[in-house]
Order: sequence, then structure tokens, then C-alpha cells
Amino acid sequence: MKKALILTGFDPLTHTGGIEAFTKTLLRLFESMHIQGDLLCASDFGNTFNLHHEFSGRVYAAGRSLLSLDTGEYECIVSNGYYGGGYFPKTVKTFTIFHSTHAGYADAIKGCIPHSTYLEIRNIVGDVLERSAASGAKIIAVSELVKTELQEYYGLQDIDVIPDPVDTDVFSPTLGKEEAREKYGIHRSRRVGLFVGRWEISKGKDIAERIMADMRDLFWVIVTASGGESPPPRGENILTLSGLNRSEMAEIYRLSDFMLSPSRYEGFGLAAAEAMASGIPVIGTPVGFLGEICGERPFSAVSVSADPRDEGATTLAMKESIQRLFSDSELYREISEKGRTFISNNYGFVHWQERMKKALCLN
Repeated sequence: MKKALILTGFDPLTHTGGIEAFTKTLLRLFESMHIQGDLLCASDFGNTFNLHHEFSGRVYAAGRSLLSLDTGEYECIVSNGYYGGGYFPKTVKTFTIFHSTHAGYADAIKGCIPHSTYLEIRNIVGDVLERSAASGAKIIAVSELVKTELQEYYGLQDIDVIPDPVDTDVFSPTLGKEEAREKYGIHRSRRVGLFVGRWEISKGKDIAERIMADMRDLFWVIVTASGGESPPPRGENILTLSGLNRSEMAEIYRLSDFMLSPSRYEGFGLAAAEAMASGIPVIGTPVGFLGEICGERPFSAVSVSADPRDEGATTLAMKESIQRLFSDSELYREISEKGRTFISNNYGFVHWQERMKKALCLN
């Protein structure tokens, strides 16, 4: 049996997040092609080279471990972005998939973090590890935004754009809203807002927390991914969940009335895409794929920029968008229907599968 190796940060069976969801999907693709997909996770390594930044040291050690690899053992290696930063020179055909750029990410949150942290992200992870991961590899970006950043920050060319896939069969506006609410103890009459992602400043946790505190008439569901900076807020109108599988996430989208996505940076924004596929409006910032539709009607009505120097205005604008959704049933219906159509037409799983097979030379 042919074999392929995926270089990533964490085991997707024990951690949750966009890259982990992508890795599971890639493993399913390999399985459908009768290719054995193996994982090499940076979290399983120690900082044996004693780099100042602990996890970067683990990433570097994971990549260096491949230097002793038998060149005939794997058909190819797929690196999730900078997780391949320690693998050089590349002796096996390698594909590096950039889900973001840390240079772009650092600049997006520059005003929200200490300058020393900014420099670590921008220079160590970005300029060193991401450039190394790209060197000698075929490069794939998950959005036009990421492609542009790779070109502008690192001078990279010959980049394929293959957006992340959304399983529109699993994430769909099916019946069962009342049953899902009953399962999680949410009254059928409540208006429910949803937040999905790591509870951290880059995801706009400060904005979300202010909105949740101000709009206590709503019921809030927070689904956290692995690696947040702090615990989410608690309250009688807040339900916090974590570690959900795809079918459970489909239930959460189904029971929600809208999703709040105040992120300051996304390479793609998988949770927002899944929510739109499920037929619920996303009130979000124009980052990742949302940046490609933010100027179009009806999505422009619920697109709000998150300026780190003007958080109060961002909070107010998002609260106004929420109120507009519930006061204008026609706008709500239009956003729901056109959002589902947009995701189905652009990010369906079958289309992604064929493009990824071609990019990885699996046909």
C-alpha cells in the first residue's frame, strides 16, 4: 500500500480546530485512494534543540527527525504550514498547505499583544519556520487572502489556491431545531447566538464577551477549540462546550439563530463556512473567505470590521447587526438562503476532493 505522511501540530483525535478538521478530511481522502496516511505531530516531540520559543522548538525537532527517513518510505509528505519548518533539505516530494501566514496574523493583532510576542510570531514562526516549510515544496493556499500574503510577505510564487472543504451533507439546514435545543436544555423560544473557536484575542474574545454581557436577553453557546488563552465567561444564559465531533457540531449550528465571528484574522474561517452551510447568518469581520463576500448584498449588512484601536465601535456595530437580523425577517431569510448557496457552490467537498487529488498528483 502507498503511504503519505502529514506533518502537523497536534493529533486531530485529541485536539480540535480548523487545521485538525482539515487533517481528518485529508486522511479520509487518502483512505479513499487506498493510501495509508501517517501523522507526525510536533506535540509529540521535545524542544531538543533548546529554542527560546518552546513549541517552535518542538516543530523544529519534528521536522529534523525526517532527515533520517528512508526516501522510499513515503510517496509524499504534506505539511500543514509552518509545522514543516524543520524539514530541510527536502528529500521526499513535499506539499506545504498554508492555512494562514503568521506574518499576516501578527500584523492583524499587532495592537492587541505585547511587542515581544508580535516579534516572535512575525519573525520566528513567520520569517523562519514558514519560509523554511515553503522552501523546496509545492505550495497550496486555502484562500486568495493567504496566497496574497505569501506573495507579499515571503515573495513566494506558483501557488495553488484550494479553499477548505465544507461537507454540505453534514452541515445543512435540516429539520430538528427543537430536538437539538431539548438535548442541550435550551428553551425553544430563546434567541440563540453562537461563538465557535479558540477563546483568544485573535478570535475577538474581548468583543464577544462585551456583546454577551450587553445582550443578556439572548442565550449564548460557546464552542471552544483547543489552545485558548483563557476560559470563556460563565452565566445562566451561556452554555460552553468543547471537543465536539462533526455530527454534534451540526446539531449546534441547527439549534442556533446566528453565529458571531468577531475574528481579527482568519486564513479561511471554517466555522463560519459550516454555519452558513447550515443556513444560519454569520455576523462577522471581513477576514478569510468572508472578506471575499463582505461587500455583496445581503452579506454586507452583517459584515463589521474589527479595529483593535476602536473596539467599542466594533461592539456597537455588531450589536446593531444582531438587532437588524431579528427585526427584518426578509433580510434574515435572504442571508440564510444565499449563504447556503454560496458555500455549496464554492466549497463543496466533491469539488475540493478533485482539486486536491490533482494538486497532490493522486489521480
